[in-house]
Amino acid sequence: MGLDCRELLDVKEYEFLINWFMRKQKEYQLAELDEPYSYDGYSLYDQKVNQLIAEAAIAFVETFQREAPPLVFTNLFHLAELELQGKRNRILKAPKSLQ
Repeated sequence: MGLDCRELLDVKEYEFLINWFMRKQKEYQLAELDEPYSYDGYSLYDQKVNQLIAEAAIAFVETFQREAPPLVFTNLFHLAELELQGKRNRILKAPKSLQ
């Protein structure tokens, strides 16, 4: 399973979450936070990440009337972060199942 968790979500759910996270990361200006790396989980960045993941889980249930595995929210949060930075690796070749 890749970072994008497409095996766990349908296309609409995936698009909803990736766009939701990108919009919220811009709104909260997470990329502009100037903090040293923290490994204790209490930095402002860590607090915002946890807040956004909790909000995303609620928004997902409200939109799709089902819960998604917690891994989906963490992975798509970071995938949205990479997307906004322009660092997301693109699939260069279709998976063998589609060829």
